[in-house]
Amino acid sequence: MFTAQGPIWESAFLPTPPLTVDAIVATSRALLVEGGADAVVVREVARRLGVTAPALYRHVSGRDDLLTLLITACTDEVTDACEDALETCRPDDVEGRIRAATLAFRAWALDHRPEFGLVYGTPLMHYAAPVGGPTVEAGQRFGGLFGSLFVEALAAGRLRVVDDDQLSPGVRASLLDTATRLGLPMRAGEVRPFIVGWHRMLGIVSVEVAGHLRWVFGEDASTFAHEQLEELLAELLVPAGPRAGST
Repeated sequence: MFTAQGPIWESAFLPTPPLTVDAIVATSRALLVEGGADAVVVREVARRLGVTAPALYRHVSGRDDLLTLLITACTDEVTDACEDALETCRPDDVEGRIRAATLAFRAWALDHRPEFGLVYGTPLMHYAAPVGGPTVEAGQRFGGLFGSLFVEALAAGRLRVVDDDQLSPGVRASLLDTATRLGLPMRAGEVRPFIVGWHRMLGIVSVEVAGHLRWVFGEDASTFAHEQLEELLAELLVPAGPRAGST
């Protein structure tokens, strides 16, 4: 006798893989790649893992948990990629280290477009990350990694900073709060180039990932995006030498 999935004896008697977090994440990720975030649902994850939905509910409380696990895993993965890229740089190469992490982020985004969209794209409707949960922790680890590179640039006198009194009170307070959350020993005017750099880098990468540069540049879209990131780096840092540390 056959079912839609194959011989009934096969589904009944062959052993199923252990139901682990890694297996749940891998299956959820496959569904994301195939059909977008809407395809990540408990029933289909359970079917692909060869278990019942109630069995899967013993490991996750619902779709939000699946998305939380998936977002966390993808954020950790891109952070790991950036950390690996830094291993190839000299510790004192401030500019090279920011460049390496940036290009690693971009490469991960281009190689994992659905995952990039999940983590850094438009927030999902009807999903809210748990307060203080693993997605927050993973995001702070990623932000802390990039923030630490700007701390290095500041210590080397290479960061193009602004005076705190140039900032509006609300912006100044928010920048200080960000520094506190990420553990960055920086004043508001020193945090600002980090936040500006991150938002602009994300914008450049997002446009490239979405393919919106091709209508202008065609096959040269990648070259243009790379040039934009280099220009951004030049704006964030002052040249090494006597002028280093100036505002």
